[in-house]
Amino acid sequence: MKPSSIRYYFREGFSGLLKNRLMTVASMATVAACILIMSFSYCMVNNLQYMLQQLEDDIGIAAFMPSSATAEQVETVKAEIEAIEHVTDVEYVSPDAALEDLKQQLDADDILAGLEGENNPLSNSFNISIDDINNQQPVLESLNVMKANGELENIKDAHSETEVLVKVNTIITVIGVLVIAILVVISVVIIVNTIKISVFTRKTEINIMKYVGATDWFIRWPFIIEGVLIGLIGALIPMVIAWPCYAQSVNMIYEYFPIIKNMVTFRQSSEIFSILLPFSLAFGILLGVVGSVTSIRKHLKV
Repeated sequence: MKPSSIRYYFREGFSGLLKNRLMTVASMATVAACILIMSFSYCMVNNLQYMLQQLEDDIGIAAFMPSSATAEQVETVKAEIEAIEHVTDVEYVSPDAALEDLKQQLDADDILAGLEGENNPLSNSFNISIDDINNQQPVLESLNVMKANGELENIKDAHSETEVLVKVNTIITVIGVLVIAILVVISVVIIVNTIKISVFTRKTEINIMKYVGATDWFIRWPFIIEGVLIGLIGALIPMVIAWPCYAQSVNMIYEYFPIIKNMVTFRQSSEIFSILLPFSLAFGILLGVVGSVTSIRKHLKV
């Protein structure tokens, strides 16, 4: 491609934007609004999934051994649990450690005083972590077999909480995908209509160029550049607004609701926008290309 041709394409592309300033501004604003809403949806879905992941990590399984279990039996049972598929970590909790945790949770040192040593009613137990919350059921089945064999006395899990988290995660993902899909369609329609106006005002010029032998791509490129500029600027504007707003919003939530930070944390703005920024810019460029090619296609058939 000749440098003179490239200069011509960009000159005509910018000229098309200036000739239809009102529609250009309206299209950029609409694309920016769509991408801003899409960015908000992504931030919300991503953070909710991140929070659910943190809650999932806190949901484990506790397995208790009979109070008469020996040290050798404890080691044997621990090894068996570690060998179960999907189990990632097994933490042994002695009766003394369990009593200390109970004192801290209930803040009842005086009430529980005297239960140390031989008077301790608690038994050996294991805190079991799994690789994925969806794999909790097969792990429980294996533990129940051990319980039936007398190796374990009791098993505590959060089965109902697990089902709720899985359903919430699925619903959030589906809603997020639907919202983003709808916004993609709206953005394409907006850019197509904008380019159509530019094409319509220059259809006579396009016909003349076709008759004198101009190639389809020679005619397409100025409109493609026009659409790319609309999509690119329309994508850049919401990123400039959303990045600092997101960071400030997270800081305000932590400041006014400190209890939330003790339960779950939000994604860092750099984590969110390191993905969202290049995606939005690429998405804006793609919208411009699709809108331009779609708009001019029928006018090239002379």
